[in-house]
Amino acid sequence: MERKNYTVAIDLGSSNVVVAVGRRTDDGMLEVASLVSKPVEGVNAGRIENIELVGKAIREAVSETEEALGIRITEVYAGISGEFVRCARHTDHVFTADPQNGVNQSDVDALFDRMRNVQAPDDETIMERVPQLYMVDDDQEVSNPVGSFGKRLSSTFNFILCGKTPLQRLEMALKRLGIKVLGVFANATATPEAVLTLDEKEEGVAVVDLGGGVTDVAVYYRNVLRYNATIPMGAGAINRDIRSQSIPEKHVESLKRRYGSAVAELAPEDKLVRVTGRTAREAKDILLRNLSTVIEARATDIVEFVQQEIRDSGYAGRLAYGIVLTGGSAQLRDIDELFRRVSGMDVRIASAETGLTEESKALASDPVFATAVGLLIKGAEQGACVVGERPTQVQTPLRPPVREPVPATSAGRAERFRPESVPPAAQPLPKTQAPEPDQPEPAPTAPVREAEEQPRRKRDWSSIFRKALDKINDGFNAAEDEEI
Repeated sequence: MERKNYTVAIDLGSSNVVVAVGRRTDDGMLEVASLVSKPVEGVNAGRIENIELVGKAIREAVSETEEALGIRITEVYAGISGEFVRCARHTDHVFTADPQNGVNQSDVDALFDRMRNVQAPDDETIMERVPQLYMVDDDQEVSNPVGSFGKRLSSTFNFILCGKTPLQRLEMALKRLGIKVLGVFANATATPEAVLTLDEKEEGVAVVDLGGGVTDVAVYYRNVLRYNATIPMGAGAINRDIRSQSIPEKHVESLKRRYGSAVAELAPEDKLVRVTGRTAREAKDILLRNLSTVIEARATDIVEFVQQEIRDSGYAGRLAYGIVLTGGSAQLRDIDELFRRVSGMDVRIASAETGLTEESKALASDPVFATAVGLLIKGAEQGACVVGERPTQVQTPLRPPVREPVPATSAGRAERFRPESVPPAAQPLPKTQAPEPDQPEPAPTAPVREAEEQPRRKRDWSSIFRKALDKINDGFNAAEDEEI
């Protein structure tokens, strides 16, 4: 078998797991060789709650990928998302070694060394350290300070932190399958790599990844990740609201995707659909306008929470390119229009296409694959994975088929997190109280100043989740039109 420098990524969501395999071409583009999606149970709002069920789903997706490509997967990069992922800011400085000759790379490295000595709280791990531009002698901010003249070099870093327990469970689930985790990235920092253009990152944009259990928000400005947050609410909350109207669970997702709209007034006013039951007597007629009213109420909550996170970032007035929607739930009809009406911003729905070959763009055209491809891109920057030849595979197909995704119910230098290696530390970052998820959902030469946590608002999630039900019209009655 011809040996290929494959990169493997695993995106474990609340409703499905995606295994992605790709490699860099000679011209630096990413070629996606395989995308396999399988339904998963045992994950709630990004947190593994049943490792056996999770392991089973991952094993199925990995086995199918191995069979299609004729390889044996032993190393992967993985993504993680949930309310246990947060960001905090920390500012520090160094004095330049040779002010007469300007700032050099060793000065920048010294500043990074100081940041590496910042310690997370005992129950958290620092996943990435992202510089928020640099400042020389408290003058104007610059993206690259090398060559600038000054005595003092400073920067504010955005620290991406994650709870240790969710990370340990993810690593354990893969270790049981004989797979080593080379690095873990926050989904909120990976997804934008696959869906954003350079202009969007430079001029300002918010990426909103609509998943089944959570919604990730990442804000970019001047080609720098400025803010990220996770909202513990996703499409699963919409599905539960539909289910509360005495709709059989097996029909909820299909009903939402085929007939639902995020803007009730855009749904047909007098069209009905019949939902079958065990018997003809148990069949239920649903007015599509009423169905969309239920969907819009909960979807509006999600949009408003996203808006609050954008405001908390401090960059709400600088996002020239507005909002980019992706993720499995971005396929909900009229969800972009709802975001447009509530936010007043430009909105587009995106799939993975940045840095991909043309063939790969077609393969990854479903927004549900955006995070997996983003993980591939970040992983490929770190290095290829070790893969072996699958003993039972005789021939490798030219192009493995992409598997149907399961519907979701669900700038500067940055360091990746390795589960088996945590850098030394000296000064702790502050802890925050995470909101409750919706249910089924060298030592420093100068003292390190206390980290400044991103502005956050405490949300009463339990009462908020009940709010939408007061908006729902309970008139699910009339005659037969269509049947599912």
